[in-house]
Amino acid sequence: MPVLLKSETLNAFYQHKMVRFFLSAGIATITDVLVYYTIINYVLKNQSIQFNQFRASAHEFTLTISYSVGIIVNFLITKYTVFNESSLKARKQFIRFATIAFIGFFANYALLRFFVELCGFWPTAGRISSALSLGFASYYIHKLFTFKVRTHA
Repeated sequence: MPVLLKSETLNAFYQHKMVRFFLSAGIATITDVLVYYTIINYVLKNQSIQFNQFRASAHEFTLTISYSVGIIVNFLITKYTVFNESSLKARKQFIRFATIAFIGFFANYALLRFFVELCGFWPTAGRISSALSLGFASYYIHKLFTFKVRTHA
């Protein structure tokens, strides 16, 4: 009987959208951070990138790549496991999701620079801190805008 109770408790816990949202965001964030860690430490070896006249620090350039991967993972999991009752077309959902993510990118960028350059955080710790700082606002924005459920009055 204890196994059944434990299973029912976990099932009831998983039924809450916010729990599923944070699980999907957590998986996407872990993916983002792993991509970030791998690229910054093994591909770029913490060296800046030079594009013609433009120079990007390793943590700025890597954020662009890892954040993009995280967006795709997060959208797919969120669409199919959290807000799956939305009647909006997938393309429209993705455009909305990507727009919010684009805005979130600049918020993440500003926070990452703050944590790394001003507070002296190790870049991966700064990336985790910036992601966690924006999580709750993201849930409500996606619930009310990206995956909006149409109600007919």
